[in-house]
Amino acid sequence: MIDIFAVIGTSLFMMALATVWYSPFLFGRQWMKEVGLTEAVLEEKESESYKHMILTFVSYSVLLSLLSLVVAYAPKLSIDSLYIAGGITLFVAALGVPSVLSEGKSLRYYMIQTGFYVVFIMTGVAMLEYWPW
Repeated sequence: MIDIFAVIGTSLFMMALATVWYSPFLFGRQWMKEVGLTEAVLEEKESESYKHMILTFVSYSVLLSLLSLVVAYAPKLSIDSLYIAGGITLFVAALGVPSVLSEGKSLRYYMIQTGFYVVFIMTGVAMLEYWPW
C-alpha cells in the first residue's frame, strides 16, 4: 500500500521545493514582507532551524502518506488519482480563505501559501503515483 521509500523520497523533494519556494529566488522576500519578518528575526531563530526542519519533514511525511493512500485506492474506485488530487487541492484552497480573511492577510500572502500547497499536492501525487521515476 504505502511505499515508505516513495514517501521519504518525495518528502525530501518537498523539503527542497519549500526551500526554493520561500527563498529570495522565488517568493521569500514577498512572503517575509507579508508576515512581517526581517532578516534579523530569522537570524535570531536560526538556532531553532533544525527543530523546524525535522518537524516539517515529519509533517510532509504524514501528508504524503495520506496522499499515497489516495494513489493506492483511487484505481479501485475507478477514479484517476490526479482528479482526486485536484479535488483535495480545491479543498485546501477554499480552506485557506477564511483564515486569510480573518487575519487580514493580503491576496499575495494567500497566493504564496496556497500556491505552495497546490504544487505540493499535485507534485506529490504525481511523484507517488509514478515512483520510482
